[in-house]
Amino acid sequence: MSDPANVFFRVVKRIRESIALYPVLIPAVYFVIATLVFAFESTSIAASLHDELPPGLIDADNSREILGTLITGIISLTVFSFSMVMVVLNGAAARLSPRVLPGLISDTRNQVILGVYLGSIVYYLLMIGALNKNDPASVPALGLLLALLFGMLCMALFVVFIRSVSQSIQVDWILSQLYNDASANLDKRRRRIAGVIGIPDTTDWWCLSAARPGYLREVNERRLGKLLRKREMVAVIQVEPGFFLIEGYPLIKFSESLSDEEANEALDCFDFHDNEFAGANVSYGMRQISEIAVKAISPAINDPGTAMRAVNLIGVLLKRLGGVLPFDVGCVDEGRPRLFYPQLKMLQILQTAIAPIRIYGGHDPQVLITLLQCIKNALHGNPSDEQLEALHDEIWALRTDADVKVGNPRDRRAVNEAIERLAELRTGSPAVTPLPLHRKHPTSPST
Repeated sequence: MSDPANVFFRVVKRIRESIALYPVLIPAVYFVIATLVFAFESTSIAASLHDELPPGLIDADNSREILGTLITGIISLTVFSFSMVMVVLNGAAARLSPRVLPGLISDTRNQVILGVYLGSIVYYLLMIGALNKNDPASVPALGLLLALLFGMLCMALFVVFIRSVSQSIQVDWILSQLYNDASANLDKRRRRIAGVIGIPDTTDWWCLSAARPGYLREVNERRLGKLLRKREMVAVIQVEPGFFLIEGYPLIKFSESLSDEEANEALDCFDFHDNEFAGANVSYGMRQISEIAVKAISPAINDPGTAMRAVNLIGVLLKRLGGVLPFDVGCVDEGRPRLFYPQLKMLQILQTAIAPIRIYGGHDPQVLITLLQCIKNALHGNPSDEQLEALHDEIWALRTDADVKVGNPRDRRAVNEAIERLAELRTGSPAVTPLPLHRKHPTSPST
């Protein structure tokens, strides 16, 4: 049976990622406001304030007409806003990548605006239900004044929503958001691992295997750290966040063996999901940027400019990854990390972020030149020897694809110029030979 703390951890995680969070919480707040308004209207202070309010807010028939107009208008705004969101999501999936949809759906600003719309409707319905034309004293004059203010707020938020949607449909804005998120995640990771030498050797450690299939999303570090501190242990997760596991796959290694009860407790701290990981991770952000670039290169979109901008952003992230060890830490106990997460190495990042663009855009010399410039930017980031070797292998892969796919001598000359600029860095790796100006065509086999 799952620990209540882990159940609460997973439920909170699902709720925070749900699009229904704010559209449920905000109407509840409006319901409380309506209740407080009704309570205030029964006091003597409210009766004295009625004389100070406009006459139109005291008449029952006029108040009902005002509330009916507001309800109709806000419902129309809600339907229109929801339709615009669907159009944006469909367009983003078709032109960019389905991977960006979770980020667009979970946009807090749009959720808050939708919540205010729904909350205003709830408030208006409660107000109109309290009206009694045969009893003028039942008219909540202060509540009607607040209803007018809420209506003005909804109109102002509609303008904000239009601006938000117009931004969300722009590929440059989406790329900037992905880059900023990935860059912020990388900064946090660098601060966490500052002063940590590396992942300890786990050759002889006790291994705990996964008990269910799914994508590894997150770990309840609070509960797992409690177990690690209790036993004075250190643990190393064997897969990076977002990895898909099956039953029996090595999940985590502990410096000491666990009892069956402790093993079940440790397994319960892991959150698995059927959907692919979409959390805070620099490599995942780079992968999303890469998928947008590949989509832009496709004949259906044919937008190499977007692909080159995406490659430039990847190059900046690769530069900032230079010298960063491929791991993360957690469960810090008095400055000492007790939990280690592996992260994708430079070779794996290049395979997932650069290789797809190279394969699908290798026929375009401008894309190839931009990819070479991207690797050049990464070489300026003081990469480690392992990272340097991976970057050099990618340069050779780019050179090979250019030799196969680029046939025009002028384009091959432009690629050679980019290769020569790379050679000027003198990284210590063997120099990449330029392309021959004329591609050698394979001879036909003799019959």
